[in-house]
Amino acid sequence: MSPTVLRGLHTWTTPVAIVLLWEVLTRLGVLDQRFFVPLSEVVMTIIAQLTDGRLGGDIAITIQRLLISFAIAAVLGVAIGIASGVWRTFELLIRPVTDTLYPLPKIALLPLFIIIVGRGEIAYIMTAFATAFFQIIISTRSSVRSIDSEIIEAGRNFGATGWKYVTKLLFPAISGPLFNGLRLGMATCLITLIAAEFVGAETGIGAMIRRAGQQFAVDEMYAGLVLTGLLGLLINLLFRVLEPVLLPWQRGASRDGRPVAAGA
Repeated sequence: MSPTVLRGLHTWTTPVAIVLLWEVLTRLGVLDQRFFVPLSEVVMTIIAQLTDGRLGGDIAITIQRLLISFAIAAVLGVAIGIASGVWRTFELLIRPVTDTLYPLPKIALLPLFIIIVGRGEIAYIMTAFATAFFQIIISTRSSVRSIDSEIIEAGRNFGATGWKYVTKLLFPAISGPLFNGLRLGMATCLITLIAAEFVGAETGIGAMIRRAGQQFAVDEMYAGLVLTGLLGLLINLLFRVLEPVLLPWQRGASRDGRPVAAGA
C-alpha cells in the first residue's frame, strides 16, 4: 500500500469512526435523539434546505464576509508583521498595541463596532477582521525574526537589498511559516465570524444556528454546526493544496524536516 494511501487512512480513520459511532448510538437509542440527531438526518436536513434555497443564501453570505475580512487582514497583517520584524523601532511602536489587543476576545468588540458603524455587514466584517489581523501580525513577525542571520548576510552579499531583499530573500525564507500563519488566521477569522453572526446578524450560518436553537429545531442546529466544521476543513484542505503549488521549494522541507532555500 502506497504511503499516500496510508496517510489518508490514518487521517480519516478517526473522523469516520466517530461518525459511524454517532449514527449507531443514536439509532439504537443510547443517545437521546431529542438532543443528538443522527448524522444521516442532519445530512438530509442540509440537502433539503439547500434544495429550497434557504441554506444556500446563508452559506454564501458567510463565505463572502469571511473572504472580505480575511483578505483585508492578510494584506495589512503581513505588511505590518514584516515591518515590525525588520525594523526594531517600528516593532517597539506597534508591539504594545498588538500584545494588548491580541488576547482580547474579538467578539467582545462587536457591540462597539455596532455603535460606531451600525448593525450590518461592516460590523461583522470588522469583528472577524480583528481576529485574523492580530494573529497574522504576530505569526509574520515571528517568521521574520526566525530567519537565520547567515542567510540574510549571504543574501545581502549577493546584492539582495531594497525591494530585492523583500522579494528574493525575505518572502522565500518566511514563506512556510507565513503560509501556516495565514491558514490559522483564516480559521480563527471563521470562528469569530460565526460567533458575530450568532450574536447579532440576521443572515449567515451563525444566525441560522441561533434561529434553529430558538425554535428547538435540533436537526437544523446540527446542520449549521456541521457546515461550520466543513468550512474549517475546506480552509485547511485549500491551504494544503495551494502550498505545493505556490511554494514548490517547500516540498523538500516537508520530506526531511529541514528548510529549503528558494530555487534550491
